[in-house]
Amino acid sequence: MTRTPALSIVVPAYNSAALLREFLSSCLASTYRDFEIVVNDDVRSSDGTAQLLDAYRERGLRVRYLQENRSMAQGRRRGAAEATGDVLLHLDTDMTVTPGLLAECADLLSGPYDALVIPEESFGTTFWARCKWLEKKCYDGVEQIESLRCLRRDVYEKLGGHDERMVFSEDKDLDLRVRAAGYRIGRTRNVLFHNEGELRLSRTLKKKLGYVTTADVFAREHPEAFRWQVNILHRFRLYLRHVGYLRTHPLLYGGMWLMKIGEFGFGAIGHLRGRAASGRAVRA
Repeated sequence: MTRTPALSIVVPAYNSAALLREFLSSCLASTYRDFEIVVNDDVRSSDGTAQLLDAYRERGLRVRYLQENRSMAQGRRRGAAEATGDVLLHLDTDMTVTPGLLAECADLLSGPYDALVIPEESFGTTFWARCKWLEKKCYDGVEQIESLRCLRRDVYEKLGGHDERMVFSEDKDLDLRVRAAGYRIGRTRNVLFHNEGELRLSRTLKKKLGYVTTADVFAREHPEAFRWQVNILHRFRLYLRHVGYLRTHPLLYGGMWLMKIGEFGFGAIGHLRGRAASGRAVRA
């Protein structure tokens, strides 16, 4: 009889075989072995992810495959329903784990904590990817921005898991509900690596346009947090707090400001378009 693992890693995917190869290889290098991986592939995927998982299964990884992912929040929730571990770790295909991370997560959640925030180190090949790296450095330890990724299964189930209505900040929504319920939240020393790849400015701006389609849902559920998120002055204060980067990384620091102004601008445009479309629908 197969023993139930202590930890389940849940990963929604969409034509992500190349990224998954890096992620799975990092899991193979983990010092902790009592885990499974549940990959919930998008229903439209056609890149051979299932065959890739077969190859890593032969190399010793305990991997399960679903193809029932229709959105990020739904994909996470459906994957969690199939997971068997007592601890759930929600990751993305463009992430890799450091060798000691899984062991630390299992250890902390068997002791004093109910959920964990995991610091991220971004990397990539373009100027804008490096700007993202610097931006996340400015957010390190900022509770209003960082979101938990790892939590006990019983906590996840008691709170109902990810809200499938959300695209905008579905991870932050879960984080806020865990905090509001009074659970103990810790922070790992080990980090996740987040591959921004060949990030282009146009891509990150379009991404913000996509997020605003469900921004109203998040705003209704968490009005105070939403007001903080959409107030660009809060971000600028964080950047000014780290003004030392202007000396060490002047081009990246300037690029970060330009990128964030553009993201907020596109987000505002998308929000106004959405409200205008809703108004036309009501009048019709």
